Amino acid sequence: MTISENQLTEGWQEDLEALVDESEPSGPDNSRRSFIWLQAIAFLLGLALLIYVINRVGLQPIFDALIRIGLFGFIILLAISGSRHVFRTIAMSSAVPAEHRRFNFFQAFAARLGGEAISFLTFTGPLLGEATKVALLRRRVPLTYGVPALVVDNLLYNLSVVFFVLSGACVMLFTYSLPPLVYYSLLVIAAVAALGIAAAALAAKRRIMLLTWVIDQMARLRLSPKVILKRRQHIYHIESKVYDFYKHHPGVFFGMIACDLLAHALSVLEVYVTLHMLGFASNVAQSYIIESLTKVINFVFAFVPGTIGVYEGGTEVVLQTLGFAAATGVTLALVRKAGTIFWTSIGLLILTWRTLPNAWGRVLDRSPHLRRLMDSLVLSNIAHRPARTAVSILGTAVGVLLIVFTVGLAHGVLRERGRRESNIGAEIMVRSSGSLGLGGSSPFMIPVSRAAEIATIEGVRAATPIGQVLDRSDAGFGTRLIDGIEFDEYAKLTGLAIREGSKLTGGDQAIVDPVWQQQHDAKVGSTEQLFERPFTIVGVYEPPGGGRIKIPLTTMQDQEGGDGRASAILVACTDPAKQEEVAARIRQRFPDDQIIFTRDLPEFYAAGVPALNVFIKVVVGVAAAISMLVILLAMYTTVTERTRQIGILKALGMSKTGIAWVIEQEAILVSLLGVTVGVGLTLAARVAVMRMTSLTVEIEPRWIAIAFLVGIVGGSVGALYPALRAAGQDAVEALSYE
Repeated sequence: MTISENQLTEGWQEDLEALVDESEPSGPDNSRRSFIWLQAIAFLLGLALLIYVINRVGLQPIFDALIRIGLFGFIILLAISGSRHVFRTIAMSSAVPAEHRRFNFFQAFAARLGGEAISFLTFTGPLLGEATKVALLRRRVPLTYGVPALVVDNLLYNLSVVFFVLSGACVMLFTYSLPPLVYYSLLVIAAVAALGIAAAALAAKRRIMLLTWVIDQMARLRLSPKVILKRRQHIYHIESKVYDFYKHHPGVFFGMIACDLLAHALSVLEVYVTLHMLGFASNVAQSYIIESLTKVINFVFAFVPGTIGVYEGGTEVVLQTLGFAAATGVTLALVRKAGTIFWTSIGLLILTWRTLPNAWGRVLDRSPHLRRLMDSLVLSNIAHRPARTAVSILGTAVGVLLIVFTVGLAHGVLRERGRRESNIGAEIMVRSSGSLGLGGSSPFMIPVSRAAEIATIEGVRAATPIGQVLDRSDAGFGTRLIDGIEFDEYAKLTGLAIREGSKLTGGDQAIVDPVWQQQHDAKVGSTEQLFERPFTIVGVYEPPGGGRIKIPLTTMQDQEGGDGRASAILVACTDPAKQEEVAARIRQRFPDDQIIFTRDLPEFYAAGVPALNVFIKVVVGVAAAISMLVILLAMYTTVTERTRQIGILKALGMSKTGIAWVIEQEAILVSLLGVTVGVGLTLAARVAVMRMTSLTVEIEPRWIAIAFLVGIVGGSVGALYPALRAAGQDAVEALSYE
């Protein structure tokens, strides 16, 4: 039996429409609905896994790593991932015979991005994604040549992926000493990949029409659906074209393989560059292994939309096996996922530009439920009053921003100070009772001579006085912590060493840590304005700890009028494991002093200031009031403008509860949008503040949840009066309202 090109084109046109047109179910409605629900559950489970992984690793390490990459670094990574799409586009275009290739590179590139966007986001995955590529190019390539070309392109790419995975697994097996579970898992992966390559080679040698053979066997057993039997000849034709491709186009065949391998090499380069941007001295072998094993994750969990959660968790496991920190794996995955989302967004814009004018009308025509939803009072009011809706969303967003950003700034600055002070080699800090204030500067109340007395206590290795003062930040916004130290004693206790320049000797001198030096591009001998006068930078110290800038304690005492006194005494124990016993001895000797363990400083600073907790409660109250008032005004205006419409609804029999619920629905929807925008604004403000100043902002999931509740509850309460007013209107009076 032979089949003409026109018949093939018509048949494939039907197949394409069956794939793209989701309004025509290809099976029982219940089965299709169950499949969609299963995919939705997979997405939600993946999202839950992502939240769990990020919460376990912590937001702060991830944010710090992303800031280290920066905008310029992310642009470089986007260029690398974009180059990968370029080579895949060249391979896809080459598969189409030159005489039927009536498209340019940019049209093919757009088709690829559009198809990949569908593959990444939808539950149907590559099936609908490849059909989308055909649909975007069908006006320029006959389907009888376009479909086989895409099949050839995907087969060659998938074979290169299998080879890549096999080689990566082998490199890891022969390079690393692995736990038994990891070792045998890699053996299984390598064995499956090798069998796949062998099966492909055997099928090519014997010209096995696998899909056609399966259809024939199912037909013999009367198991094959009629829709598949009808397209049996089309599938046979595609398989024949695939096997003939190498015989007729050997040069193009090897050229496509080269493009696929180059695309894989760029993926390895992306991993290598990302790790180096994160500050890790990764080698090519590690990057190769990471990329090959993450391809296994993408393949196994392809049914999860966007491989959300599983990709991040899997990358974390892979990097931990290679000796990296968990946060590094999650950050690497998020950075690469961000690049994928960027190109996916470009693909969606292309699809929107090509299909939106007619698609929305078709969707509404074929979905009565969706049309009823769009005609509802809630969505129609939001759509027809965009300015007022935007103002309402922005008002709620400001409330969220107030809560999350203010708390993040307060806790971030204090926890950062606590982390740095806990990283100075001392286990105990002794202060005068009640000397810790909200401003961060500690008063000079404890005698310097107290350090010598504490040093004589059993279990104390060393003790040194320290002064701490907050000075105005050089960025003009915020403050910075300055330490006053007696250099020799402080260096003995903390292990501080001068890596460049000289130590402090007295006067208006300062030493800085490497991070501050790099941020300010400072050199030994340059000056810095401290306390509104110039200080000479005489050295760079390491390791970092405490304030980034340190000056002589005597100079700080003169500045603060604290002659012979200090802010605190740092105490290092002979045996850190016995610091509680040492602290008890110090407390017995000096019962009026405040004893603080440096390990507790991060949370102590964040939670131990009563005024801060009061301030946060005030901010939450203000944010709730803003959300409530904004929604109240918007919903009240809505009820007033739609008085006649409400009268019609009441005349048609709608209950008071139903009318009130419509108003509350609109308020809840606007509040949800406002919370989402508010979180986005908070993240943007965090990046801007941390790049422009020395302040630290910590975004805490707990406070995001609190802001969410405040926004929703505030919006719902704000809409309560307008909702009750709408429900209580008389139908006759409402209909006569002008």
